Amino acid sequence: MARILVVDDEADMRMALSNVLSRNGHQVFEAADGPTGLEFLAREGADVVLLDMRLPGMDGLQILRTLRETDRRTPVIMVTGYGSVESAVEVMQLGAAHYLAKPFSNQELLDTVERIVHGGKLPEPVGVLGRRLALKLRGGELSAAEPPRPGALVASPPAPAPEGPLLRWLPAVVLLTVCLAALGFFWSKQYRLQGRDYPILNEHPTGLVWRGERLFVADWLAQSVQEYAVRGGRLEPVRSVRLPGSHITGLAVSDENLFVCDSWRRTIEVRRLDERFSLVRSLSSPGPNPSGLYWDGQHLWSSDSSTGRFYRHEAKAGMTVLENYLAPGRSPASMFKDDSFFWSTDSETRLLYRHRLDSKLRVLAVYSLPLLDRGPASLSAFTLTRDVAWLGRDGEGSIYSRPIAAFVENIRRDLQ
Repeated sequence: MARILVVDDEADMRMALSNVLSRNGHQVFEAADGPTGLEFLAREGADVVLLDMRLPGMDGLQILRTLRETDRRTPVIMVTGYGSVESAVEVMQLGAAHYLAKPFSNQELLDTVERIVHGGKLPEPVGVLGRRLALKLRGGELSAAEPPRPGALVASPPAPAPEGPLLRWLPAVVLLTVCLAALGFFWSKQYRLQGRDYPILNEHPTGLVWRGERLFVADWLAQSVQEYAVRGGRLEPVRSVRLPGSHITGLAVSDENLFVCDSWRRTIEVRRLDERFSLVRSLSSPGPNPSGLYWDGQHLWSSDSSTGRFYRHEAKAGMTVLENYLAPGRSPASMFKDDSFFWSTDSETRLLYRHRLDSKLRVLAVYSLPLLDRGPASLSAFTLTRDVAWLGRDGEGSIYSRPIAAFVENIRRDLQ
C-alpha cells in the first residue's frame, strides 16, 4: 500500500482517482491547489504525488519547482491534457517520474503507480497526447516505424517538412479530433456518474438483494417481497409475494434460502426460495430492533438499530452469534461485504461507510450523496454490485443506482 497525494482543482477528478486507488489498497489524500499540496507534503509526506498540470494560481510547473527545492526524491506523476504539452516537457525535465495524458484508463493509472512504487519499466504512452509529449521529450519527430518511448532524452535529426495544401489543414484536423475525443470523454464520464432511477411498485423499500440478474425488494408497508428483472433500462416486476403480518426491515439471499428480518416480531426468518417463500424456521434476533441482513456466502450478518451493532452469525440452524461490532452511525441498516471491504449504511444520517475487514470493522471512509440529502426520507435500503450502489428511500417509489464514484468520499485518516 502506498500513500498517494492527488493534487487537482476538479473535485470530480480527485474523487475518481481516489476511488480507483483506494479500492486497490492505497491510502489517498487530496489537495485542491498547490499550496495545500505542498503544505501536506512538508507535514506528512507521500510515496507518490499525482499532480495536475493545469491548476489555478500555482500551476504544476511552479508546484514541482518549489517541491524540488527541498525534496528531490518524492516521485511525481504529471497529469497533462491538450495544450499543456510544452509546459509538461519542462516539468519532466525538472524531475517528474512519469506523465499520464488525459483521458487515461484506470488500468494505466494503476500500472503507472505500481511500477513507480515497486520499480520496473513504466507503461508506454497512450494516445495522441501521450505520443506528442514523448516526442517532445525526445526532441525529435514521431516515426511510424518506431514509436517513441518516454524518458529517452536523445535528439533526433529533423525530418523533412511535408509540402502541399493538405499541410495547412492538418493542425485543424488534429485539434478537432482531440477536442471531439475530450468532449466524448467528458460526457461519457458525466453519464456514468449520473446513474439511473428505477420506479418500483411500492414506496417503502427496506431491503435490496441481488440474486443473479434478479433484484429482490422488501416493502415494510405492503408486507411483501417483490422480484424484479432489469430489461431495457427498466426494473420490470416478475412477481410479488405477500408475507401477512410482517414488518420486513432486511433481506438476504443464499443459494437455497431467503432470509427476512422482522422488527415487530424481533425475528430472523429462514424461508425457501419457492413460489411463496415458505417459512422454514424463525429465530429470535440478537437485538430488539433488527434493521438489516446480508449473506456473505459463509455467514449471515445482521444489524440492529437499537443496539447500534452488527452481528455475524454461524451458518448452522441456530445461527448463533459469533462476533458483534459497534456500528459507526446511530441507526445501522443495510450491509454488504466483498473480498476487500465491509460496507454499511445509516438510515438516519444517510451515510455510506466503507470498513476495513479487521477485528473491529474500523471505518476507512465515509460517503455522502446529494441525492440522499433531498427531503426527510431515510436511507432504508442499500446493496452494491460492481462499484454501483443501489439505494432505496422510505416513502419514495424508486430504486436509485449510483456509481460509488458519484459519492463524496471522506477518508478517515485518524484510523489509517
